[in-house]
Amino acid sequence: MAIIVDSGRRIPFLRGMLTHYLLEQGFSFREAYQVADRVRSSIQKQKKVPAGRMIDLVHNHARELFADRPVGDGVFWAPRSRQILVEDDLGTRPFSKDHLSDSLAITGVDESQAYRIAERIEGDFIQNNRTVVNRDDILKATLNMLRIDSGDAFAERYGIWNRFRKGGQATPLIVLIGGGTGVGKTTVGVALANLLRVSRVASTDEIRQVMRLMISSDLMPELQVSSYAAWEAIPVPADEAPDPVIYGFREQAARVSVGVRATIARAIDENVSLIVDGVHLMPDLLELDAFSGKALFIHLNLYLTDLQQFTDRFESRGKNAAGRTRHRYVKSLEQIMKIQQHILDVGDGAGVPSFENADLDETVQSISLLIMDTLRKGSKGG
Repeated sequence: MAIIVDSGRRIPFLRGMLTHYLLEQGFSFREAYQVADRVRSSIQKQKKVPAGRMIDLVHNHARELFADRPVGDGVFWAPRSRQILVEDDLGTRPFSKDHLSDSLAITGVDESQAYRIAERIEGDFIQNNRTVVNRDDILKATLNMLRIDSGDAFAERYGIWNRFRKGGQATPLIVLIGGGTGVGKTTVGVALANLLRVSRVASTDEIRQVMRLMISSDLMPELQVSSYAAWEAIPVPADEAPDPVIYGFREQAARVSVGVRATIARAIDENVSLIVDGVHLMPDLLELDAFSGKALFIHLNLYLTDLQQFTDRFESRGKNAAGRTRHRYVKSLEQIMKIQQHILDVGDGAGVPSFENADLDETVQSISLLIMDTLRKGSKGG
């Protein structure tokens, strides 16, 4: 990266900085970007560029491309006071390209494309002397830019997300994230909650913890141990269970499902959306028919196929939580994998989609698309 040397100051050359400057001079985004790109190409092999030389480059390339278009003093790296302010009921705050581009992830556009769209929206506001805008202005501009840049489906998803986060959903959204131990359910759940602006999240491990404090271990010993060890805590009828590990897991899951239903019922009563993650979310045990029509349910499972990824994540757990040692999980990996396969098999039979969580960003984006398209079908009565 070339460094601009200006009176002893050293400023890295950033194409976006020059683009922004040219937008303020009245260039369109495409024009400003074209000039900035040519300037960058002309200095990409240089380590240092004197300030005077950089000013000449800006003027020369702008003149070659757009004749006598005024470009100001050309000192694009100097601080500028002009900025766009966003006005709402809480007051005013600076327009943030980062914030807008992050929100575009819900549509399925990639990170670089999202940022380019945010830059172009900012550029249009500047070009039209819109120094104060409101949320509706940004939404309208974003929807228009998405349609032009990516197509109607992307714009529709973004519109649905905005209606949802403003409370435009008639019934609450309940997202159930199942999967075996160590596949990243909680991490994905938190990421989705941040993306969707869902404030209520729950874990079946937390529900089990509350239940085990309230119910005697003599009455329900299967609640006192981890899901992959439940078979060791209860007698397994030889004539009823093809596999003791699965039998113990299902017994525990059936008990925890009572607490899950109570958590869902409260969310529905309060008309708030909810994300629940946990190994116990078995579609054949949850008995959610009683909530039919009262909420929009999205049930999915996560899984991993790479045993090394399991080991790495167990290692991370051990570092962050003293009671969750790596050795304990690795020792029980056979049982954990067996339960994972059972979860996937049952989910497949019930039509629950599954996602391999090898890459967090990719997983979250895939699930967010599923959620947005489900909301779209729900809004159309499909």
